[in-house]
Amino acid sequence: MKKGIARSRIKTILFIVSFKFKLYCKNLPLKTTNCSSVIFILLLLSINSFSQTNKKKEVSNYFDKIIGEEILNINNGKIHIDPYNLKNSHNYYSNKNFIKGSVFYDSQLYENVLIKYDIYKDQLVKSFENNNSFGITLTNEKTDYFLIEDKRFVNIDNKYKFPKVITGFFEEKYLGKKISLYIKHFKTAKETIIESSLYNEFKEYSDYQLLYNSTFTAVNTQKEILTAFPQLKKEIRDYYKKNKIPEDTNPYQFKADLIQFIDNNL
Repeated sequence: MKKGIARSRIKTILFIVSFKFKLYCKNLPLKTTNCSSVIFILLLLSINSFSQTNKKKEVSNYFDKIIGEEILNINNGKIHIDPYNLKNSHNYYSNKNFIKGSVFYDSQLYENVLIKYDIYKDQLVKSFENNNSFGITLTNEKTDYFLIEDKRFVNIDNKYKFPKVITGFFEEKYLGKKISLYIKHFKTAKETIIESSLYNEFKEYSDYQLLYNSTFTAVNTQKEILTAFPQLKKEIRDYYKKNKIPEDTNPYQFKADLIQFIDNNL
């Protein structure tokens, strides 16, 4: 009985979707996409493909694939242009080539898309039609978060509405009970001459920001952390002494573990 009601609701929803999609197709120039075929496939899916809870996600991805990437909101942006002459460095986070990631853009999640993060300009770039040389610069205001190389970057402006001195995309490194740690990855640029040719050289830096009591505070040094938590000065100093090697070999993880240690002792 419940399955029958569920299928009836699904058919109703798909009928509405198909009707709106027909109206959308009428306003499009002639394309290879066959609107009637898409609608027919969607109706078939309503009969055979909704017995599991994850089918909604599968159909959404399938629907995007059938219609074509050209009508997705995530493809609405400016053409990305790199004006730099590169040699030994680049302006991106980790990789200058497009790699698979996920983006929550304009209130919709897009998975397995080719992206790269320009940390010099603080812009996310998406490949257009899987082309490694042609990209689209996504609008920061519409990008809530993205995942790249198992790292989650959030738009601080969208996530936290209270007044703050920081802005843009930050790696969400640690989310705690009372405090959280965010990392701003950025690069500086300078021009250098190599063998009579002018190149752009980039150098990467990091800015650690602690969120505590709805306030962001820089915690890049031991002194700044001690100032933020004077009640734990002895414990923090001892932690630094015991973990000197991890701090040198993996500073990002060291700082996250330190913040977690502080969080557990507050």
